[in-house]
Amino acid sequence: MIIAVDGPSGAGKSTVCRESAKRLNWSLLDTGAIYRCVALIAMEKGVADNPVECGKIAQNLDIRFVASKSGQKVFIGDRDVSTEIRTFETTQCVNRIAPMAEVRRELLGIQRRLGHAANVIVEGRDIGSVVFPDADLKVYYTATAEARAMRRMKEFEAKGEKFNFDEVVRQIKERDETEFTRKESPLIQCEDAIVLDTSNLDFEQSCQALIDLIQKKVLESSHA
Repeated sequence: MIIAVDGPSGAGKSTVCRESAKRLNWSLLDTGAIYRCVALIAMEKGVADNPVECGKIAQNLDIRFVASKSGQKVFIGDRDVSTEIRTFETTQCVNRIAPMAEVRRELLGIQRRLGHAANVIVEGRDIGSVVFPDADLKVYYTATAEARAMRRMKEFEAKGEKFNFDEVVRQIKERDETEFTRKESPLIQCEDAIVLDTSNLDFEQSCQALIDLIQKKVLESSHA
């Protein structure tokens, strides 16, 4: 089965999907990590504002996800970039990379190839609308900009990075505008998606809400 989880930046999809997949013993495909890998390489090569060059990086991206005791690791070739792709600088860069049509077109095939596991949760921005439009279950995972900013601040603080709360809210709203209005695969709420608003839910409640939806779908499929 393929579970497509979409939603805006900072909604906490990655952490919730990671934990839910772990508890269900399912595979997880974090498509955001794929875009972050392109952004990381583009920064290192100094071509982050060149769509053609970024498209070439995406076309030749050698990415692997490797399970470990501490969680899923992300590799570019033999290089572990799990930490590097989560820095503030990479996050800022991926905001410029993600809307590029040249990048999105090249990464579509990679996402579909990696997503065809036995049972997989795939999370991103256009999973239900573009990557896997025939997914068994589509979930639109969201939260207010303020709730997302608070979660993002905690992530930064855990890494020793400090930022102004109002500035983080502004950046989140700015990215929302970019994701909702971009020409190539904009973020949309699919008509057949179940909306999961986690603004007032803690991490455990958010995980359980997603797990409940998946288990219900599995049960329905077994009786079909």
